[in-house]
Amino acid sequence: MKHRTSAVSLVGAGVMLAMATAWADEPDQSRHHQADAGVQERPCTSVSGDASASDRFDGVQVETSDIALFEQFFGSVLKAPLVQHADHPQADRLRGYCYRGVLVVVRQDLRTARPTGWVQLNFSVPDVAAVREEIERVYQTSPVAKLAEAEQSKIVRFRLKPNVMRSGRQVTRLEVSGPEGFMIGFDQSQPSSSEGSSQSNQGRTR
Repeated sequence: MKHRTSAVSLVGAGVMLAMATAWADEPDQSRHHQADAGVQERPCTSVSGDASASDRFDGVQVETSDIALFEQFFGSVLKAPLVQHADHPQADRLRGYCYRGVLVVVRQDLRTARPTGWVQLNFSVPDVAAVREEIERVYQTSPVAKLAEAEQSKIVRFRLKPNVMRSGRQVTRLEVSGPEGFMIGFDQSQPSSSEGSSQSNQGRTR
């Protein structure tokens, strides 16, 4: 599946944004993950497409109390490449996934449980129906689909919302909810009433 995104937005509580020059929040913990020789890492292509920009958006880090749920969400349902993997005994566990050009690092603190909370990663896409079809097709063949309904709902839930307002525009929105309040949203813009009227008038004059 190859769908280019025209924009990406991020909202939520407790999100740590990782820029190209520094990690936000908990610098001593985050930086040692990159320097640790035991960390397996691969690059994730930025959505900006400009690898030389020093201030480009680099990724997002979220906390979780159960990293296994995110492993199933990103690995089994979304089939996102695993680009970072680190286990620090009695300290923390990290998994980094490259999803649609955005690096999402998930961290579980083994000393203090921190549920994710409300975090949204939003994409603008040209065809929500195609995105939904592809995600649900992979989901139906994944191990998650074979779990009991209560266990499935802890990992992923789908919701299609037609004709909703987002940032002052009308969109068709697909929400793919993951563990502990994490959500990925896909918005497809709808023509405004003026655009629709203009297209209709052009059709009548041809």
